[in-house]
Amino acid sequence: MDHGRAADAAAATAAANAKAAAIAAGVQPSPSQPASFSVNGDNVIDAAPPLTAEQQKADEDGRAAWQARCRPAVVVDRDGMRRTKYAEPDCDLSRFNTAGQ
Repeated sequence: MDHGRAADAAAATAAANAKAAAIAAGVQPSPSQPASFSVNGDNVIDAAPPLTAEQQKADEDGRAAWQARCRPAVVVDRDGMRRTKYAEPDCDLSRFNTAGQ
């Protein structure tokens, strides 16, 4: 009994053979779906403007305060994995990751 799968198997075999023949002939395979890298219909993504002097100073101050509070240290665990340990809780969360807040 083939339960109606013989046609599916034949189609799959034909597709595999066609793909193998195309690869052997050096034909570039076509993607199954077109690649579209547009965002909201625009193909250009504008970069963020550079930080002003005040923003740079605030960023440096924030990093220095974080460094003083968290005191990150890299340690190697028993499996040889490098892990970062912090002196305070929640220091592993970046300013963009708001989990737990």
